[in-house]
Formats: sequence, structure tokens, C-alpha cells
Amino acid sequence: MIKRRDEISAVILAGGQSRRMGSNKALLPIGNITFIARIINTLQRRFSNIYISANNPEEYEVLKRPVIIDIFRGYGPLAGIHAALKNIPTEYAFTVSCDVPFISTDVIDTLVDAVESETILIADDGQRLHPLIGIYPRSVYNHLDEYLQNNEKQVHMFLDGMKHKRIDVSQYQDAVKNINTIEEYERIIRR
Repeated sequence: MIKRRDEISAVILAGGQSRRMGSNKALLPIGNITFIARIINTLQRRFSNIYISANNPEEYEVLKRPVIIDIFRGYGPLAGIHAALKNIPTEYAFTVSCDVPFISTDVIDTLVDAVESETILIADDGQRLHPLIGIYPRSVYNHLDEYLQNNEKQVHMFLDGMKHKRIDVSQYQDAVKNINTIEEYERIIRR
């Protein structure tokens, strides 16, 4: 059985360019707390090791969390997962993108309870797959390294070539909803 605090590190993927939003999504406020701070508050209820994957560490200094910088710059979220798997002290990385401010301990527990050796677990809300909300075992690092060295960047294509499992989180759809556009952001702050 996986001991959550001992065998899994949490990694917030915050290295994106936020093109559709126009500003860094991780630092957008909901009330008096940013997306990334909300996510950290949830993650620290389950994980001792929490990292931020980003290429601009100075933006996150106030959060007092270690920042992991991509080895493959400009390769998207897979590069963040790759760098995290190389640098974390645990056998598994629970990943969540910085634009999922309502991630819940229910989603975390559902994924953690499904951990299988050498299998990537991906959240599936019944309508779409969320490949950045998942658990990646360190054992996929070499495959991911080779994939990125071949100038491949597509998350779904990488998953197609790996042992992975979709984990049903459809009862927690709001918790896995990512906020990508100004319109989506305005809707949530008007709640």
C-alpha cells in the first residue's frame, strides 16, 4: 500500500505561457488567494513534498516551495513532468496544472487509492481526459526523456505509448475543471 506522504510528491505544473488568459494563471486571485496558493492549501492536506514546476522561479518565491525548472525548455507540460520525475525524492509524482484551482482531496484520494506500479494514472471526468491531473511513476522517466529528445511534445501521444489507466473522477467534475480563458475566470469570480 502506498503511504501518501512518503511515496508521492505533489507537483504543480505552472510553466505554461497562459496565452488564452493573457497573464499567469497561477497568480490569478479568487478572493484574496491565488490559484496556486489554493492548490497548495489542498495538496498540503495530503502530501509532505510539494513542488512547483516553472521556468520563472522568482514569481513563486513568496510561496516558499521548491521550484523545478524544465530541462527541455519550450516543450510544454511533459517537460515539467520530466523535470519533476528527475528531481523529486519519491517514486511517484501527483501532478496538477496551475489552472485547476478547485482541485479537491477527493480527487487526490481517488487517484492515490488506484496507484499501481509503473502505471500512469490520469483523471477522467466522464467527458474528457485530464492528463495533467494524475500520478506519474518515476519508472516512466527514461521513456519520457527519450520522447522529448525526439522533439515530441504531445501529452496524449506519449500516453498512448505507455501503460496508463483512466481513473473515474466524474463525481468531482467541478474539482478538475481548468480555467483557461478570461470568460471562464470572470464566471468563477462572480460566484
